[in-house]
Amino acid sequence: MDVQIRGLCHSFGEKQIFDRFDLTLPDGGLYGLTAPSGRGKTTLLRIIMGLLQPDAGAVTQGLQFSAVFQNDRLLPGRTPVEQLLFVRGGKRDREDCRLFLSGILPADSLEQPVEELSGGMQRRVAIARALWADSDCVLMDEPFTGLDEDTLRHTADFILANRQGRTLLLSTHQREQLSEYPFEWLTL
Repeated sequence: MDVQIRGLCHSFGEKQIFDRFDLTLPDGGLYGLTAPSGRGKTTLLRIIMGLLQPDAGAVTQGLQFSAVFQNDRLLPGRTPVEQLLFVRGGKRDREDCRLFLSGILPADSLEQPVEELSGGMQRRVAIARALWADSDCVLMDEPFTGLDEDTLRHTADFILANRQGRTLLLSTHQREQLSEYPFEWLTL
């Protein structure tokens, strides 16, 4: 199902972020969202997910979203494997999780509590968790923050290989580093 936004209006006090904004993201597409800081990328993602109510307008209802937020929101005291097991409610086993995570993390990190991992590794756990979750659409807010260029490319490859045909919308300030990938770029 397409993600459709019609007549979106939203402001924070006197600051108008969206004024009758329309956008359609056809089902299964790969979209990158860019804009200067403060222009509304995070706000748009939060509205699409239903975490923030717009002042006016409508967003497609009935879709399931998985997400990567600007802060990783990982479960404390849990390992990367346990993070994935949590989002699928036991529908997959530990070995499936380990195999999936080994595409983005070193094997010796998979059973460590996430707070013992580096910031970049925690970021990749959050990305893997969003891709592992059952959803129709994956939204990622600045998913490559804190990743060096080689890790960014490896992570982008992992994302594209594991999105399973779902619509993917990610916001980023790193468009240049993603120029070789087939994103349709949107600018706010």
